[in-house]
Amino acid sequence: MTQSTATRAGRFHQGRLSDGRPQALDAWRVTTDDADVAARVAGLLGGEPQPNGGGGGGPAYEVLTSRESVRVLLDGPDAVAAHMVLWGSRGIVHECDGMEFLSPEDKKGQPCGCPPLLADRKLAARNGRGPTPSVDINFQIAAAPKLGTFHFMTSSWQVAAQLSELTDALERLSGPAVCDLAMELIACTTKTGRNVCYRKPVVTVLGSPDSVAPEPSPMAEPRPAPAPATPRPGTRPTPAPTTPSAPDSSRLVRVDAMLLDRAAQVLDTGDHQETVVAALSEIVARPQQAAELARLREQVRRISAIAEQSLRSRDPHSPD
Repeated sequence: MTQSTATRAGRFHQGRLSDGRPQALDAWRVTTDDADVAARVAGLLGGEPQPNGGGGGGPAYEVLTSRESVRVLLDGPDAVAAHMVLWGSRGIVHECDGMEFLSPEDKKGQPCGCPPLLADRKLAARNGRGPTPSVDINFQIAAAPKLGTFHFMTSSWQVAAQLSELTDALERLSGPAVCDLAMELIACTTKTGRNVCYRKPVVTVLGSPDSVAPEPSPMAEPRPAPAPATPRPGTRPTPAPTTPSAPDSSRLVRVDAMLLDRAAQVLDTGDHQETVVAALSEIVARPQQAAELARLREQVRRISAIAEQSLRSRDPHSPD
């Protein structure tokens, strides 16, 4: 799987930084350097073009769309580029395809030593000893392919686990494929009984452009739910099932953006994401670097504590 080198019209995101705070979104965010592209994306997917306030520099414009699913065109399996990468204090320290090194040149093609099972790779990455997925999906918006090529990057292990299925489906079509690129809402209950919601990226191959419309047909009017049956006398009514509520995007945890900028200068990282990854995955010897890492780790501990406190306040049955 190779990555396209053509100039891209823009990038799709699942989140942004708002006043230095990480914010998960319920609909796609698109960034671009082209004002005309931003205006056209807004016309297609909803939202308004605006200066990019998503943090960390980057393209000049952003559109916070109203769409959690977008119909796109992927031009065969080469539209998906994937590798495994471990970031260090000065950049990439391990890059492979899961079996062989991709860099540096003197190691390229040699066995990388990663475990064969995805679960073992995930455990190694969690312990800071192994790389994480880096998946780059290149596509066109199906309703306006002439607008140019967009891309979406993710480090999701769930996407990595489904890559072979995705590329096989693209290979079978032998040409451009119409797909749905969606942010699927996942709701689950933890072992402690807490309801947790998050969104995972999902790519679903639908078929060829000749057989699939560039836009989904309007949803049919939902049928009214049947009235609940009247319980018999003396019987206890069955409680209605509950669905975990989606996370409140207004509950944001503040991250010190200035601290991240200073740390990026010391760690030689390119953006906030790389800085955090480097801070959490690499032990650095130099005292100045160690001080910056200690501050970043303290930020992460504070985020964890605030999140835990927020969850407890929303769950009156949780233990103190």
